[in-house]
Amino acid sequence: MYRLEPALQNYAWGMPEVIESMLGRPVTGDPVAEAWWGAHPSAPAVATAMHAMNADAAGLLPGDALPLDDLIARDPAAMLGPEVAARWARLPYLLKVLAIAKPLSLQVHPTLAQADEGFRHEEALAVPLDASARTFKDRSHKPEMVVALTPMTLLAGFRPARAVAADLMQLGVECARRWAEALHNSTEPTVAMREYISTVLTDPEAPEALAALLRVGGRTGTPEGLAVASAALLEFPDDPGALVAIALNVVRLLPGEACFTDAGVVHSYQSGVGVEIMANSDNVVRAGLTPKRVDIPLLVELTDGTPGPPPRVVPGSYGAATRYPVPVGEFALTTVERGAARFGPGPRIVLAVDGTVALRAGSGGLGLHRGQAAFVPHCDGQLSVDARGTAVVAEVPSS
Repeated sequence: MYRLEPALQNYAWGMPEVIESMLGRPVTGDPVAEAWWGAHPSAPAVATAMHAMNADAAGLLPGDALPLDDLIARDPAAMLGPEVAARWARLPYLLKVLAIAKPLSLQVHPTLAQADEGFRHEEALAVPLDASARTFKDRSHKPEMVVALTPMTLLAGFRPARAVAADLMQLGVECARRWAEALHNSTEPTVAMREYISTVLTDPEAPEALAALLRVGGRTGTPEGLAVASAALLEFPDDPGALVAIALNVVRLLPGEACFTDAGVVHSYQSGVGVEIMANSDNVVRAGLTPKRVDIPLLVELTDGTPGPPPRVVPGSYGAATRYPVPVGEFALTTVERGAARFGPGPRIVLAVDGTVALRAGSGGLGLHRGQAAFVPHCDGQLSVDARGTAVVAEVPSS
């Protein structure tokens, strides 16, 4: 087993104190947005060997430390297991804690086929991976799920076209009436929502609608979609992405509730603290509510405009374990609360969210307290997690 030290991301939308306090680190007063426990090459966690004696499968002696991606690369079959190593050749998921004080950008992720095509195209053009104009950083899709640790507010997926039209009419300006009429009269809702995005992000009259949104959004009795979009606009003045936000489902999560977003789903996390797990990718196309690059044509191309209910995850309880099922092969997430659960061999990351957690695998054991995490490789065999509090276990689902 290996104790993991996360990589921290100091994005401007983060909260001060929350993540640092969780990790037991000095509080700087600066915003800390994310803690990453994973093997993403841009910000890998640091793994410290916790075995008792001799060198391990990767050649590390007790107390030796190495970035997790480098550790896995030393012996992928031992660290990941033969099947995972053959399929992905790397840890296929990334585990995070998010502390959100301000809205994240409105964004969408590509499918596997779109990611592969986009990556090959930009490689052929010799666009550097770290260039601001680079969109496809890898060949992977980026499905993701967030489980709330505190109450969270999210925007995810499109509402019915006529519901969006009704809210637009409340803005009381001509351009919004025109957009509402197009949505209300549409016979192909999926096409209509994609056309709506393209229109509001490029319409020269959009500033008039944004001013109306600020006036209407703070009123008592304002529809929830307008209120949340107006609050986001206050954080990003003059950003037409707030008009896209009006079209999205507002998702309110209580602690323990979860939301899954797949390829093509426009979404934005607005506030709160949560655990997020995703495919190990950095492919993001943004629609707004951000100072970063927005690519409207590509965004519209990648977006699935199909209206539908908020993409909530219905968990299942198995004794002390709560499992969150998702339709992807890269990751599975389980919480263990005040009890014990067992997990099969594979590359697993365990995070102690609160209280203490005792891990046992093979002939070794490791204790964690709040904010500590461990990587348990495939070669350690079956894993027992005994939580006196709450633990989160990330793994690759069995095929």
